[in-house]
Amino acid sequence: MIEIFIFLVILGILAGLISGFFGIGSGIILVPAYFFLFNYLNFPEEIIPLLATGTSMTTMILVIPNAAYTHYLNSNVNMEIVKKMLLYTFVFTIFARYIALNMESLTLQLIIAFSLIFAAFQVALDIKPKEIKPKINNLELAFMSCSIGLITSLVGIGGGILMVPYFTFRGLSIREAIGTSSVMGLFIAISGAIGAFLFAPMASKNINLMFGSAYIPAVFVVGLSSIYFAKMGANISNNTSSEKLKVAFAIVVIISAIRIVYDSFI
Repeated sequence: MIEIFIFLVILGILAGLISGFFGIGSGIILVPAYFFLFNYLNFPEEIIPLLATGTSMTTMILVIPNAAYTHYLNSNVNMEIVKKMLLYTFVFTIFARYIALNMESLTLQLIIAFSLIFAAFQVALDIKPKEIKPKINNLELAFMSCSIGLITSLVGIGGGILMVPYFTFRGLSIREAIGTSSVMGLFIAISGAIGAFLFAPMASKNINLMFGSAYIPAVFVVGLSSIYFAKMGANISNNTSSEKLKVAFAIVVIISAIRIVYDSFI
């Protein structure tokens, strides 16, 4: 099992760097990695999407805080947006785990894949309105909060993959979008973990060291390995040009989307 431990440590380092650098919660690499791990461990195939997303959300409780706090110290967080989004996102993230529990495995995998692809193309093509209006309508923000909570909990990616493009679309700088997304991602991870515990498949009870839909060894090894590197990623992000951040973010998302599509159909 030493090879699994090494795999999880390396995954934790990458998750920390990505979480801090992009503000996306690291789920874009955790979910595909957990698909691979749980297939390797011969977990029941029909519940692997639920376990991968549930474990991803729970892991991010350890991955995100250091990065989020670093972004906050670097004055890259719009706290007004966080306050307005928090309750809606928290509730709908938990609700989405109930929906996921009652979904067909392939349907859930397709949602994971196409959510990633949609966000990837939005960032890669830098789609924006001709006139960006920084002030966000409260009703719009409530609707987006509910939608992001639902989608990201189903996909297990922490929300940043949708929030960063949305925030930049609505006029926030790329650094502020990443920082605000990072803080929101922490609350999404907490509510997603609660949902993963409350709404777990019956078959998961037969798997050793499985807590709800979260595989505890992966949560702790990946989470603890990521802590230092999350702060490093956030500081690197703060000292990198905006254009380079956009390009790098798009590349990471596209690679992850391709990987999820591969896992869905092969």
